[in-house]
Amino acid sequence: MNGTFSSLLLLLAVAVILVWLFRRIKLPAILAYLVAGIIAGPDVMGWIADPDDYHLVAELGIVLLLFSLGLEFSLPKMIAMRRWVFGFRAAQVLGSLLVFLLIAFIWLDEWAASLAIAGALALSSTAVVIKQLKESAQTSTRRGQMSVAILLFQDIAVVPLLIIIPLLASDDGNIGTTLLFALAKGAAVIAVLMTIGKWVLPYLFKEIAKQRTDELFVLATLLVALVAGGMTHIFGLSMALGAFLAGMMLGESQYKHQLEADIRPFRDILMGLFFTTIGMQLQLYGFVQNFHWILLALVIMAVIKIALISSVARFMGERDEDAWGSGISLFQMGEFGFVIVALASTHGLLSKEIVTSMIGIGVLSMAMTPIIIHRLKPLVNLVVRHPDPLVDIEKQRTTGSEGLENQVLICGFGRVGQTMSRFLDAEGITHIAVDNDPMRVQEAVAGGARVYFGDSARK
Repeated sequence: MNGTFSSLLLLLAVAVILVWLFRRIKLPAILAYLVAGIIAGPDVMGWIADPDDYHLVAELGIVLLLFSLGLEFSLPKMIAMRRWVFGFRAAQVLGSLLVFLLIAFIWLDEWAASLAIAGALALSSTAVVIKQLKESAQTSTRRGQMSVAILLFQDIAVVPLLIIIPLLASDDGNIGTTLLFALAKGAAVIAVLMTIGKWVLPYLFKEIAKQRTDELFVLATLLVALVAGGMTHIFGLSMALGAFLAGMMLGESQYKHQLEADIRPFRDILMGLFFTTIGMQLQLYGFVQNFHWILLALVIMAVIKIALISSVARFMGERDEDAWGSGISLFQMGEFGFVIVALASTHGLLSKEIVTSMIGIGVLSMAMTPIIIHRLKPLVNLVVRHPDPLVDIEKQRTTGSEGLENQVLICGFGRVGQTMSRFLDAEGITHIAVDNDPMRVQEAVAGGARVYFGDSARK
């Protein structure tokens, strides 16, 4: 017991130091947890000889992560945003999944392992990308909103992957029958949970809220998430699915924001420990020995994702700079990729060598993401030739108005004009703006907006 306590204490101390250090140098905290796991793992300091000892903690982290995702998932909102979320976003995820699946199958000649690898590589990092977009003031740009919409769909797409992977591990040879049986079980457990969520949980949390006791509210929230996860586990499905459904049921309630605030500390701590267990699985010698192959795989992954996202976006009518900007922003492997790799490893679908390579790809790509997003404009300029932003609007009018039909024209791009632009972007309405301030035009164009310079803005 003393040895286990000492090991955990050392792990937490290293994690605290590394999280502080990584935040100082503007790197994601996820990478700090991964490095802490590598240091504490069997290949470096050896404080924790068997990462499986912390499997329960890691699984609780995944459960709370999916519960939080469910809280943010709103079915009415998804229907309202169907053009944004279920348009080319679905094509991007499915296209990436199929391409990576084909490449992995050619390499491994095994469908189950190939699907796990493809699912991990097809997903990008919601936590890192959104944070970097906010820090670089790009969330209100068209490319930023496209990236967020794609990430939102990817977060939803991870749920069926978490269901399918355990089923493939226990498959008896007939994948179709197994999936159909799982679909029937899933429909049954979803119906049960949705019934409980509609008729039981509102009254439960209403009574709990009357007591005005924070501890009781937190305990009830944790209990609901774990009971829902346990129910899906009994049916042979992923615990994460049950937690997601529980979060989705409570996401429409008046207690949504309180639930998010209460669950966040537990989620962040347990997810941090989950990522340390991922780092412990990295075989350092194998990583160094195969570094060139890992780097090559990272480049191939990035090229495929950037090409697919930008191509589909341009096909759907997006501007070249927005399409390429969104594709470059989402080149990396994300945190849910680690979740899928861990799940596949637990069920024996991936060898330790493959797990090491996947972790290496994820760590390197996520470490590069802050640099890439903060240098996004110059990178896009390497691919797309931009016209001079200081174009007189009268010249465009006299040379023709091709491409300007059915667009909103904003005269002046000051505070009010920028607010109008954000509202129009949110609704997917194409628009251009004209302003008589050259510096404002240059700043707006650098942020991805379509703003032109012209004296006619004074009239």
